[in-house]
Amino acid sequence: MSKLSRARIFGVALLGVALVSVSEHLIGFEISLSIFYLCPVGIATWYAGRKTGVLIALLSTFSVLAADLSAGRVLTRPGIMVWEGLLDFGFMLVVAALLESLRSHVEIEQELARSDPVTGICNRRAFLEHLQSRLDLADREEKPITLAYIDLDDFKRINDRDGHHEGDRVLNLVARTLTASVRRTDVVARLGGDEFALLITGADRTGAESLITKVGHALRQTLGYEQSLVTCSIGCVTFQPPPPNADAAIRAADTLMYKVKSRGKNAVAFEVIGDPISHPAQAALQWTRRERRASEFAREASHQR
Repeated sequence: MSKLSRARIFGVALLGVALVSVSEHLIGFEISLSIFYLCPVGIATWYAGRKTGVLIALLSTFSVLAADLSAGRVLTRPGIMVWEGLLDFGFMLVVAALLESLRSHVEIEQELARSDPVTGICNRRAFLEHLQSRLDLADREEKPITLAYIDLDDFKRINDRDGHHEGDRVLNLVARTLTASVRRTDVVARLGGDEFALLITGADRTGAESLITKVGHALRQTLGYEQSLVTCSIGCVTFQPPPPNADAAIRAADTLMYKVKSRGKNAVAFEVIGDPISHPAQAALQWTRRERRASEFAREASHQR
């Protein structure tokens, strides 16, 4: 429903008003169905906004009055019908306002659940959703996609020496630098701790390398200006074709990043994984072998740390 246009949502709500109005006309004024107008009012408000909800509430109020008149309802005072109409309209407005407030709070909570609380950029959960969606699109369009895994070297020393407040400041600095260094179509995320990720679409290996080189330079310049002890190790993987899932992509980039750290840190490594493979079974076998090697390397790295 939320994917429908505002005009279509208005049409659905208007149809709901018509159904309630016809039912009320057939039943007669002895049994009031005005409460059911809240359904189209609620649909219009939740999916199309408060203004559309108010318009549907106004149309619902006129429908109630029209149904009473057509059913032959007789009132001792004409003003009573106007008063009842105002009450109905006011009640619907209150419901619309409450629904809009609830919708706003839900959207805020959803945004908070997808944002990193320290830096404000995407968190791991949101990034995995973006990554899987972009991988599916790259697979359909047969285009390369690049994932960069960034780890802050010796970040723990900042927290130990200067406290977590200074550590959070450095994390924010890194997040701002990453966001300013990439295109609007790219995705920047903090995966947790001192680890960040960049998702680059619509660029071949040369374009991705150029962008990541620019990112690495910006990070070194920013952290150097701050006289921070932190450096960055970056593993950048271009997938042709894309891996079977987001977890496989993360593991591949993470493994390359740890190779950078094992070779002395503060560097960038690039890799292209896969060539166009015609047989799906061959692609699956290739990824199974690669993930097995990545797991073995990760275990070795963890023992060394």
